[in-house]
Amino acid sequence: MKMIRALTLGFATLSIGLAASGFAACAQTTTLKVALPQKGNWDTGITEFGVKAGFFKEAGLEIEVLYTQGGAQTVQAILAGSVDVAMQGGILGLVGAYTKGAPLRIVSAAMTGTPDIFWYARADSGIKSFSDVEGKTVSFSSPGSSTNLVLLNLFDHYKVKGKATPTGGIPGTFTQVMSKQIDVGWSAPPFGLKEVATKELTIVARGSEVPSLQTQTVRVNFTTADTLAKKRAALVKFQEVYNKTLEWAYKDPKALEYFAEAAAVSLDVAREARDGFYPQAAMQPFEIRDMQKTLDQSLDFKFITKAMTPDDVKGLVEILVPAKK
Repeated sequence: MKMIRALTLGFATLSIGLAASGFAACAQTTTLKVALPQKGNWDTGITEFGVKAGFFKEAGLEIEVLYTQGGAQTVQAILAGSVDVAMQGGILGLVGAYTKGAPLRIVSAAMTGTPDIFWYARADSGIKSFSDVEGKTVSFSSPGSSTNLVLLNLFDHYKVKGKATPTGGIPGTFTQVMSKQIDVGWSAPPFGLKEVATKELTIVARGSEVPSLQTQTVRVNFTTADTLAKKRAALVKFQEVYNKTLEWAYKDPKALEYFAEAAAVSLDVAREARDGFYPQAAMQPFEIRDMQKTLDQSLDFKFITKAMTPDDVKGLVEILVPAKK
């Protein structure tokens, strides 16, 4: 009887030990809140692909996603502490906020060049090219966003004066175009491709038509100085998993399935959108390119009030996971 009792106590002790070890493992999981603009796009979907594939969970990270309209709304969410890190933020808005004292930190590049964004009009509007937008209302998402940057450059490139109008996200912009509240909308694939194919819409410009932007980092991933100080290890781990997911997404067909599901389109449309508008090289996360050009544009478009050099904003950028040499 004593032996049986001893064995029972032993198993009980083992069970308690295993349970404690399980609780310890759970305690090691870190939750990060991540802001994603424009739900359903390929570039903003990389984080979600990593969640669905289990990569973040394997790394001990629990990801909570908050969707925004991009631009200023995303910056506000970061500064308010509503999220820990924001993806695909327009660099102009960050430069402007940083020079006014906002404690922002860019932790990786997100989009170099502007291959993904396009502007469209109703097929019956008479607007066939960007040269036709003189005096027309032309949309962008929000002040400081990459769509804001590209649109201002399109006006300069084509020497036309349209009425730049913030319209928020892609679905809302589409509604405003179709209801004739604005003349020209903005989008990023796959949204709008079906209507272009059925000739309901006409693409009047693509971001790639502005040569001066194609080597420039236009969107970045960012956080605040305080969050970086408090959660550096978790944010480094997050960026490592993000980079891993980015590589995986261009190799594994499962990523296209995730993309098609999120955007509610067929696999063929998802593949057309990714291959035609989101080249992998444009999404390199390691280097902020042409910062001087960004600062010059920030001055031209009144996001800053005086000329600056990269040294003036060097505290803004801290790449958490540099490229391997």
